[in-house]
Amino acid sequence: MIPTSTKTTIAVTSVMPSVEAAVVFINESKPIHASATKALGPNVVKAANRAISAGLIKGKAKEIAVDSLDGGPGPKRVYIVGLGEAEKTTPEIIRQSAGALTRTLIKHKISRVAIALSEPADIFAEAITTGILLTSFDYREHKGTASAKSDEKDQHKEKPLAISIISDKKSLSIVQKEVDSAIIICNGQNYARTIASRPGNEINPPTLASEAKLLAKQTGLRCTIFDEKQLKKLGMGGILAVGEGSIHALPRLIVLEHKPAKLPKGSRPLLIVGKAITFDTGGISIKPADKMGKMIFDKCGGMTVLGVMYAVAKLNLPIHVVGILSSAENAISSRAYRPGDIIKMYNGVTVEVTNTDAEGRLVLGDALAWGIEIYKPSAVVDLATLTGGVIVALGKTMAGIMSNDDKLVKQLESAGEPAGEKMWRLPLGEDQREYIKSEFADIVNSGGREGHPLQGGAFLSYFIPTDNSVPWAHLDIAGVADTEKELPYYAKGATGWGVRTLINWIKGELK
Repeated sequence: MIPTSTKTTIAVTSVMPSVEAAVVFINESKPIHASATKALGPNVVKAANRAISAGLIKGKAKEIAVDSLDGGPGPKRVYIVGLGEAEKTTPEIIRQSAGALTRTLIKHKISRVAIALSEPADIFAEAITTGILLTSFDYREHKGTASAKSDEKDQHKEKPLAISIISDKKSLSIVQKEVDSAIIICNGQNYARTIASRPGNEINPPTLASEAKLLAKQTGLRCTIFDEKQLKKLGMGGILAVGEGSIHALPRLIVLEHKPAKLPKGSRPLLIVGKAITFDTGGISIKPADKMGKMIFDKCGGMTVLGVMYAVAKLNLPIHVVGILSSAENAISSRAYRPGDIIKMYNGVTVEVTNTDAEGRLVLGDALAWGIEIYKPSAVVDLATLTGGVIVALGKTMAGIMSNDDKLVKQLESAGEPAGEKMWRLPLGEDQREYIKSEFADIVNSGGREGHPLQGGAFLSYFIPTDNSVPWAHLDIAGVADTEKELPYYAKGATGWGVRTLINWIKGELK
């Protein structure tokens, strides 16, 4: 089984099941939707209206009130969840409110719940499902005997949520389709978060390769692994240099391919490339000790690729997609690469190393050049926790995007909007490429602090065809790949950012 770190289940029904609680979503200054009365029954709606009339809730986004029902069969509680003003209710608001609901249900130790949909039912179904499943992610793989629960009361807390979404018979098939799709995509995202959360003593390039093989076996993907000997034959100087310092965990290039049997003649694949540095000490240009343990999340770009490939395979999308994880461990040893070294990359570009902590662009450069040459894709997207500079520039609520193609940027922005995953375009041109010119080689891997996130994209542009025949976008996800505070539907840790955006983008390519 693919690990998703959640036991929550979601089912669709047209009949009110036996549950502990019922849930109604409301907008500010709006009556409860008629479909809720039909789905949950008059007793539930009466209790909800009583709470509203008493001023327990006004309907603001993420606001929650709870009231008891007056005896009899059926649920004993009703939860009223606010969505804000009706005109401003977006899928993201619904997801965030569903996240707030999920945390409240867990806190109240409620496990069996029925939820009434508002209109449009398909949008509500997807957003509610996504908000609940992403919020219920609970990474506990390393909890030991000291965390064991012995008290029966505490054991109840561990009961998984069982959510029933109630739809009228007319919309049942549409709602079921949206929920099924959302479950797969969220499982992909939570899978990415799970592997991202595993520490460096468990996940290194070889064990990550084994994880990819297991994913391929369970989903029908094709998996190809290149070890250090094969990488040397291919001339991948970047990934080899970065991984050289890790004596027991040498680098791997991991390729996952979803290729349906019947494809239009002449079709070309989409290529997604992820940086998968399983742990980043910074190398000889060592990082500060403070928060270095968070460098397990330097593999998050590659984990997004894992999550996307899981979802593409399980959804069985009729499109050719190739995912590449370029994986190394940036360690310190007598074998580690040094500032001043000059490296020859796969496509012949030479790089003077000025900072061994600018390693992600080296592993990505080889993977991009090779992937484009071998697969001749119609478009390429790479994701990487590439620079701290992008956090300085954009904060922790959006990714930076750099590209050689305006159309591709618009496609990705359009795909990210309904997913609630924001991005901001940064410049990429000769001014930025000038930052990284080298006196002794073609380019340096770091030109200093000035325009730091721009340098990362400029560096990667040297591994994309110079005639711009291949649309390419670079997503610097350093600010959004993990979070140090609880967000509306993310706990502290890895977020799996990008899985839903890229699935939306891939689906868009089918239209």
